[in-house]
Amino acid sequence: MHNETVETNPEETLIHKLSQYATVMQLVDALLKRPRSFFHHIQTDEFSFNNSLKLAFISLMGLLVYGLIIGSFSGNIQWVASPIKIIVGTVLTALLCYPSLYILVALSGADLRPAQIGILLISSIALTAILLLGFAPVAFIFTFSIQTLPFMGLIHLILWLGSLYFSLDYLAKGLVQMGSKDVSLVKFWLVIFIITLLQMSTTLRPILGQEEYLLTTEKKFFLHHWFESLDKSR
Repeated sequence: MHNETVETNPEETLIHKLSQYATVMQLVDALLKRPRSFFHHIQTDEFSFNNSLKLAFISLMGLLVYGLIIGSFSGNIQWVASPIKIIVGTVLTALLCYPSLYILVALSGADLRPAQIGILLISSIALTAILLLGFAPVAFIFTFSIQTLPFMGLIHLILWLGSLYFSLDYLAKGLVQMGSKDVSLVKFWLVIFIITLLQMSTTLRPILGQEEYLLTTEKKFFLHHWFESLDKSR
């Protein structure tokens, strides 16, 4: 008599976990390798609230670590201020842009509830945080090897925009899989989100570098602030 062994499919196991209690690493693995399974579980309401909280945890931890690297450029109070501003700025941007995302998704033809769009947005931010963690060693090398503030700002801008490109492309593909028929509306929102995030970083300045103030009440457009910073460095 032979004992029969039942082979388990790792992907089926992960899909089952996504609908119940996945570990943090399983969620990271699903985000990077199996986004279609992610989208399917969100669309069919099989994604648990517990997993949503873990996605938020991934987002906060990734932004915290990258914020510490940004703060290490100037040190002192920026060790604390930069991570807090990075987290607060990203969360506020997501909250401010969420209503317009829901409206444009509805106009694009996707029949999704507010909670489903919220989970998709959180997972996109989590993917951004994961990518920033992957780029963290690059940022770390430049942080401790150069002193030029504008150049360091350019490095962080490239890493941030690169991470946002892949994570927001993930969000757009998810919406298309969930029934969005007009991709132009989704792409329009992606532009609005990036511009809002850049303006938020200017509103919460200084994030990179050291100033006499912790926060400023002076109103500036982010492009104006960038060019002004370049002029000061000359």
